[in-house]
Amino acid sequence: MGRKRRRERRGDRDAHASANAETAEPKRVAKAEERRRAKYAEDRKRLERRRTVIGLLALIPLAAWALQAPFGPLDFVGISPRDGWLLVWAALFGSFLGLTIRLVLERRRFERAAANGRPA
Repeated sequence: MGRKRRRERRGDRDAHASANAETAEPKRVAKAEERRRAKYAEDRKRLERRRTVIGLLALIPLAAWALQAPFGPLDFVGISPRDGWLLVWAALFGSFLGLTIRLVLERRRFERAAANGRPA
């Protein structure tokens, strides 16, 4: 008699566990989606902050170039001050542009993955 009751209880427990698994799956997927969205937002915020700092730094050599500063960052190499400031500005502006392109591409990839229901 004892074995029969244990089997019945085991069957009830298995049925209960499978019912819990069915309800836990959507929760797990929703949690994973929420984590993915939070990570994307955090990464995007970090990239935007970096892009802003690079953009502000790019104004310094541009202003020095426009004001025709008598000294340049590459004087020790023999490059004229005007060309030196322009080279530094071009490097910073290239970084700014690269970060902007990266932000756009990551946003597209994230939106495409969200539309397909897949992780990015």
